[in-house]
Amino acid sequence: MKELFKTKEDIEAAKAHFKTLKSHAGWLLLVDIVNENIKTLENQILNGFDEETKEEIDRKRDKLKAYKEVIGTPDFWLERLETAEPIDDDNDPYYKVDKKLN
Repeated sequence: MKELFKTKEDIEAAKAHFKTLKSHAGWLLLVDIVNENIKTLENQILNGFDEETKEEIDRKRDKLKAYKEVIGTPDFWLERLETAEPIDDDNDPYYKVDKKLN
């Protein structure tokens, strides 16, 4: 992330891009598709199938979680970037010795 958000301008640009993405026709179509997949998975998890294993149900739950994370990505980043500060690359975790000669 250090390379993506070095300055206030980088952060503001990213926020603007996520806001634009949320209203883009392609994104809205993707959200509709993913929401249909979510409904299908929720129905399958609730109703189950004969001889379905716990592992199969767990995989469906993982898929459901991933779908929800995907459609929440722009909002997640908008919230995270709202309070973000530029990353200061001058911070050195090691102690620096001043080499001034007297």
